[in-house]
Amino acid sequence: MLTPWPKAPQMKSGVLPQLQEVPDQPQPEQALPEGVIACLGERLRAHYAQLMKEPVPDDLLRILKALDRTGRAGDDW
Repeated sequence: MLTPWPKAPQMKSGVLPQLQEVPDQPQPEQALPEGVIACLGERLRAHYAQLMKEPVPDDLLRILKALDRTGRAGDDW
């Protein structure tokens, strides 16, 4: 079972909060909260695990065989 998405912080009037700037100080990079990162990773792993079980499309197999024969796609696309 997938982890539910973490709740987003409430914003007033749909405006994102402003970062307070400190003169002569480099601003930190914004990062996603750990819960969001974990949830995204879990969902991506589940998606790609399912994708790896699917057969390779015939068109892609044909292109790969053509590349293998000639070293490039050639005219038989």
